[in-house]
Amino acid sequence: MSELKQLSPPSQLLVRQAAAIDAQALLAVNSPDRAWRTSVPVTGCWHLHAGFSKLWQHDDSSLHHFGAEPPSGAFAGAIVWLPKEKKLTDYLLAALASCLPADAPVWLLGENRSGIKSIHKQISAPYGAVQKVANGNHSTLLLTRLSTPTPGFDPESYRVCETLAQPPLTPLKLASYPGVFAYPGIDAGSEMLLQHLPQFKAGKLLDFACGHGVLGAWLQRQQEALEVTYLDVSAMALKACAKTLELNGLRGELIAADKLEPGLPQFDVIVSHPPFHTGQATDYTIGQQFLRNARQHLTPKGELWLVANRFLPWPELIEASFDHCQRVAQDNKFAVYRAVSQVASPTARRGRR
Repeated sequence: MSELKQLSPPSQLLVRQAAAIDAQALLAVNSPDRAWRTSVPVTGCWHLHAGFSKLWQHDDSSLHHFGAEPPSGAFAGAIVWLPKEKKLTDYLLAALASCLPADAPVWLLGENRSGIKSIHKQISAPYGAVQKVANGNHSTLLLTRLSTPTPGFDPESYRVCETLAQPPLTPLKLASYPGVFAYPGIDAGSEMLLQHLPQFKAGKLLDFACGHGVLGAWLQRQQEALEVTYLDVSAMALKACAKTLELNGLRGELIAADKLEPGLPQFDVIVSHPPFHTGQATDYTIGQQFLRNARQHLTPKGELWLVANRFLPWPELIEASFDHCQRVAQDNKFAVYRAVSQVASPTARRGRR
């Protein structure tokens, strides 16, 4: 019972309405939690969030699929936790239309503040009318049916490409898909960080929370000898990043994760615009974990560069980890911060005093 209380509000509603979910062999899409599984029959789970997918791996890896495209398998219906982005909802429903049979039920779950109350205006063929099943926990459960399967889902039809001037080089080509941060272009914070980043020497660089890869690709084009690793929690972001690299003739390692894992190597530079949302909710967890652990993933004298909204408490966390924090630039919304990893840790230095 205590585990159920920890479920997201939409998942709590799902558990309460389990009797209304009368289909078998269901595909769960975008589920942020898993304790509801004992109440509803699912045979597969499609995740776009690497952190959520790892929760499912602990239960049954055969259920788990992480990626920007739907899993293969014979599913009779689906339960979709609606994302906050309408374009991503369109993407998910189009993908499901390619892997579900005719008349397959598709249940839609979401918090009322996420726009689920107006979803009936967004859903159209090949889906039927949207029916309300229940509401509660500030959430709503809806049902629609797939009238006509549409094989041959093409993710590339959802790709948007833009360019970003990078003198004296040719413009940087950026690919993006629904659900990627700042879709379809570049956000003002990352643009501000690019204006203040130096040209780094050859070495290893990590673009943390890389999105479509704008920071790492920009720096890699300036210095071809940089070995760049791109890390993001989102399958859609990693797909976009891979395409950005391809369009610009670049190479890099892509990692799906929501934090700096212990097995990662040390880097000479880490750049980031850390997130502070998970779905609709404000969530400082990823940013906090990143800043607490960033120093141990830097080489001696390695540099951390990041941009963030000024109201976020990141300077205090950087100061606590690095024993200093340089504010490089700021405007009325964003600030650019820099810290350098010292040869000795702050603790060790205090011990010698």
